[in-house]
Amino acid sequence: MSFKQIVTGAVLGTALVAASAASAQQTLSIRLGSGHPMQAVEYTQAAHNYLVPELIKRAKEKGVTLRIQELHGGTVAKLTEVFEATRDGLLDMGLWAYAFEPTDAFLQSFNFYLPFNSPDPLKVTQASRKTFEQFPQLTKVFEEKHNQKWLGTACVGNYGLGTSFAWDKVEDLKGHKIAGAGANLNWIVGATPVASNLNEAYNAIQSGVYEGYIIFPGSWYGFKLHEVGKHFMKVDFGSMAIQAVTVNLNTWKKMSPELQQIFIDVVKQYEIETAKICEKFSIDGEAQLKSAGVTVKQLSDAEKAKWCDLVKTWPNSMAQEAVKRGQPGPEVMNFYIKTIEEMGHKFPCKYEITAAK
Repeated sequence: MSFKQIVTGAVLGTALVAASAASAQQTLSIRLGSGHPMQAVEYTQAAHNYLVPELIKRAKEKGVTLRIQELHGGTVAKLTEVFEATRDGLLDMGLWAYAFEPTDAFLQSFNFYLPFNSPDPLKVTQASRKTFEQFPQLTKVFEEKHNQKWLGTACVGNYGLGTSFAWDKVEDLKGHKIAGAGANLNWIVGATPVASNLNEAYNAIQSGVYEGYIIFPGSWYGFKLHEVGKHFMKVDFGSMAIQAVTVNLNTWKKMSPELQQIFIDVVKQYEIETAKICEKFSIDGEAQLKSAGVTVKQLSDAEKAKWCDLVKTWPNSMAQEAVKRGQPGPEVMNFYIKTIEEMGHKFPCKYEITAAK
């Protein structure tokens, strides 16, 4: 072996060792945030119990030390600010709701525009993922205009209605004030809708600002709303995949392709893990409410059909509004309806989503 070959081999060996050491020592710090408290809703539970530890574990297997600081409950950004905080880099990774971004995520809220969606969180999650993949413009826009990479969408549970008063029929809601968040205010019929969020619901119901909230049983209990509202109706508005998972684009570009793939894969599974918690959260929440002395009822099929009929033109109006904004509203919503119906769901009334006018 020549002297040149020996020197070259030594240099290459040293370079490989250095590269290996650099890889082994790579550290990345991530600030992950949401607007809800860590254990109060399904998607934050799943983030703490699965998303964060799984990302750390898989990154470590590839020689990367991933440090994730969880900043839930408005620590960095309120419910309505997580999108902007992720865009601006105050958070590296944001869990935020499309419903709170009616301008920048209008059509991404297609679940919300279809009340009486499937009550099965897993089916809703899978049908929503298929819809986002079928229409990539729904996700690419965040990268192109809002400095963040969309990785997935997580569910919340089957929406019902918690109230401080008893009721059995749709007409019983007349004269009452019912709160909701964002687009689901349009589900309210008869009663007066009030825009609010879960973080302020307890005091609002206690003081009479409103008398009910569109919510799932687990959160009616988790936010202690059962203390001020002793009635919960299982309306079956459906589960909704409405929580986006995005990463600040500057942070994303710092990751190696291998680490980026880990985030993509783990978030996809996080969607499923959240759906499992959504299902359990509803079952456990209902049991907890009953144990706490709350009256839990199931809205009859006849009343669901009546309620659905009262709002059945609204989905099409939202699809057409999307068209005015240059978005494929009818195509997206019809695709989702077809997909979830093929999975076995039957809406209590027929939504007619017409082609762009």
